[in-house]
Amino acid sequence: MAQDAFLSGRSTANASSHFKGKLDNVRSLVTILKAISFKEKANCVINRQGIQFIVEESKASQARTQIRESHFREFLFPRSRLGSPNGDDSGDIDSEICFCIELPTLLDCLTIFGGTSAIPYSLSTGGNDGGQRGHGGFFGASQIQDTQTGGLGKDRDRVAVRVICPLDGDHLSLMLEERGVVTECRLTTYNPEALTDLFSTFAEQRMVSKLIMKSDWLRDAFSELDGTSDTITLHISPDAPYFRLSASSLAGDAQMDYPKDTDVIESFHCLHPIENHYQHTLLQSCLKALSLSSKTSIRVNEAGFLSMQFMINVNEKDIEFVEYLISPIADWENE
Repeated sequence: MAQDAFLSGRSTANASSHFKGKLDNVRSLVTILKAISFKEKANCVINRQGIQFIVEESKASQARTQIRESHFREFLFPRSRLGSPNGDDSGDIDSEICFCIELPTLLDCLTIFGGTSAIPYSLSTGGNDGGQRGHGGFFGASQIQDTQTGGLGKDRDRVAVRVICPLDGDHLSLMLEERGVVTECRLTTYNPEALTDLFSTFAEQRMVSKLIMKSDWLRDAFSELDGTSDTITLHISPDAPYFRLSASSLAGDAQMDYPKDTDVIESFHCLHPIENHYQHTLLQSCLKALSLSSKTSIRVNEAGFLSMQFMINVNEKDIEFVEYLISPIADWENE
């Protein structure tokens, strides 16, 4: 395929019936997908806000991440038949493309050129946060994204990618370009998988504790806990020990305590003491995202649902976010 077709975005696809987006560097997309690649398939949602990926495990946990529209060099979500019958914009504001896709296949296509495009940026830099700050949902992502420009990445040998998808989600086309060489991939898509509405359930309950800490300390805590343990206990309190992770196994008990007035924890808020228990296997699913992140936001609501939001550097100045939501073990005292 000719390079000028890639650069200009010309395609046999009808612009009025296809989504089109272009990233200057595929590495950002590769990074966030690797952070949620603990399952074979993910639901993909494309709308005017960007591209979102959602993965679910046993109806007890979900991971979600997205590339926001402002991070694309080009982003065209067409006005189409999904709009209102009157032809105005009021009917298609919430229209979206939904499908399921195989993550390993998608990653294989995105990294077809190899090199730095296949290596998450944070792994090659030690996860430096680049001085970015933010609080609240997704670390104040709405404030941070306003300072970013379109097109992620300044790598010398970066691989650009154009994403094309029809509104019915029948397939997903990728056009990747490096140094004038263009490769096109066409991926099979599937009907979206039925997902549990965990995030709505999480939002319905009052938040009782919130903290932001450096991810490397949390990684150390998980490495100290016995991998043979079935459950992990999370204790957060306004008083000492403030934040504690613990686990029990045949080999013994282990716990890690963190005071709130250290450089490890950047912010801490807790209404009252809480203690909840979670399946170790569900928390292990977070380790890929944790290993790529520089900071982690931990929130727990009154029902014991745990939200872990990971701030991940995708290049020297841009960040993206991955959120995991984990259900507590019900009827713990009867286990």
